[in-house]
Amino acid sequence: MKKLVLAASILAASAASAFAADMPARIAKAPVVPPVVVYDWSGIYVGGAVGGAWHDTAGNFFNAPPFLWSTGNSDTALIYGGFAGIQKQWGNFVLGIEGGYNALDNGFNTTAGTGVLGACNLVVGLSCQSRVNDIWYIGGRVGYAWNRFMVYGQGGYAQADIDTQVLINGTGLTADHAGASHGGWYAGVGFEYAVLDNLILGVDYKHYEFDSKQHNCNLALITCTAGGVSFRNVDADVDAVMARVSYKFNPWPTGPVVARY
Repeated sequence: MKKLVLAASILAASAASAFAADMPARIAKAPVVPPVVVYDWSGIYVGGAVGGAWHDTAGNFFNAPPFLWSTGNSDTALIYGGFAGIQKQWGNFVLGIEGGYNALDNGFNTTAGTGVLGACNLVVGLSCQSRVNDIWYIGGRVGYAWNRFMVYGQGGYAQADIDTQVLINGTGLTADHAGASHGGWYAGVGFEYAVLDNLILGVDYKHYEFDSKQHNCNLALITCTAGGVSFRNVDADVDAVMARVSYKFNPWPTGPVVARY
């Protein structure tokens, strides 16, 4: 009996081995590679910026012979302010709108009068002076992002409050005070890096061009030259480089952004 059971076991094992040998080999499946999730630049952001600005003014007197009014020696000023914006990312492209306000911490930019020829055609002993007080801007941004790093171009509308006056060199007294709000435009470039999901650092450059406006002092004041001889047309340009820090949040998350590089 034992011999019979042993023989049956050997026969069953041989049959199982033969059946297994006839089965097709299993095909190994390649491991599933998860998509690369990158930083999403979409959202609303607010922040602050500080840096340096260079500005000058140019124009002419219009109630006198059209002599030049200019303070074109590119005065340097500290510039600082705040901004806010909203943007949306599609693939690697980021489109948005940003607005901001900047103040300039500067004194008057001064160019000495030269008589007839030169940047400031006031008589010798007088100087043209100008100061850009603050700048508002709003415009668009177009960026291209590599994960947490983004470069962008920008441009739009800008407005600046600008003051001008005449300096009496020998006494330090001033006259012919005037000012106006100047509309204009700006364009520039910049880059940003998302240090944390909500914390972004960057560097920004803007070039501003402001339209010509009349700067007319009040003839009722004794500090205004009689006959409005010092009435002047003035325009201005400003270049500003600023370091930025901003806080971004996305109230409308749509899921992770997948890299397409």
